[in-house]
Amino acid sequence: METLESVIEGCKVGDEAMQAELYRRYSPRFYLLCRRYAPDDDVAQQILVDSFLTIFAEVGHYRGEGAFEGWMQTIVVRQAIRSYKKNQRRWALFEDAEKEDFPYHQPDVGMQMDIREALVRALRLLSEKERRVFNLVAMEEYTLADAAELLKLPESTVKTQYYRAQRFLKKRLMKHLGRHYLKN
Repeated sequence: METLESVIEGCKVGDEAMQAELYRRYSPRFYLLCRRYAPDDDVAQQILVDSFLTIFAEVGHYRGEGAFEGWMQTIVVRQAIRSYKKNQRRWALFEDAEKEDFPYHQPDVGMQMDIREALVRALRLLSEKERRVFNLVAMEEYTLADAAELLKLPESTVKTQYYRAQRFLKKRLMKHLGRHYLKN
């Protein structure tokens, strides 16, 4: 198995086997990241492909400062945001179609509700702007100021969208999972 350093060096010289290895190692993780930003699986896959094309084109600029995975993650997040801006109207149609309510589930004593699935469903009910901000701040751990800069929005707007998303998600998860379930 190749070391990460040898894979990076191979990608810098355009070695297709090393590019394939890098994709194999990181595409599952970054696909999940893309899926949080995209309205459906096809769009997420396209964002992922575009991100890796950018990574392969820009890998020569990676100077070894900081984690390589973090450098790639920044590219993927920025690609997701560019994709949103480019396709904003088309994505709004997906968003409207997915606004359906998900069914109420009361967890049984012997059954555990999949909190992750409930969160994903609730995230899809957020507006696209609130979802992007929530993903950047809560999931990707950007500061509010960094998220505002990345999205080219005033920090006050990002704060408002983030706190609205938090309140909505908390209310939604409490309704569908139950107050006692969230405390555990």
